[in-house]
Amino acid sequence: MGVSFIYHKGKKIIYADYSDCKTAEDTLKILEDTRKIYLSTTENFLALNNFTNGPVNNEFMEMAKKYAKEVFDARNIKEACFGLSSIKKILLIAYNLVAKDKIVAFNTKEEALDYLVKD
Repeated sequence: MGVSFIYHKGKKIIYADYSDCKTAEDTLKILEDTRKIYLSTTENFLALNNFTNGPVNNEFMEMAKKYAKEVFDARNIKEACFGLSSIKKILLIAYNLVAKDKIVAFNTKEEALDYLVKD
C-alpha cells in the first residue's frame, strides 16, 4: 500500500496502490502522498492506480478532482487504473468528466502497464 515508483519496459511509472486500504482515510492519505510527490518535483509522470479492494467515497472523489485541476492534469503524460468495481467505474466516469487528463481503466495491472508505456 502506498505510493512508489515502478519500472515497466524501461519506463518510470508513479504507482498509487490503494489495495491494502481499509478505510476511506487510508485512501485519502495515499492521494495526499501522491500529490506531495507531484509538488516536490517538476517531473511529468506516467501514472498507475490500483483500486483493488480500496474504499472510495465522495470525499476522496472531491479531493481527486481538486488535485487533478491543481497538479495532476498538467503533469501526467498518461494515467491508467485497474481493480475497479461497478460503482468505482461510475465514479471514474464522473472524475473523467472534470479532469483534463483522463484515466483509462483496465482489467489487469499488466494491461494497464502496457498501455502506459506504449507510444
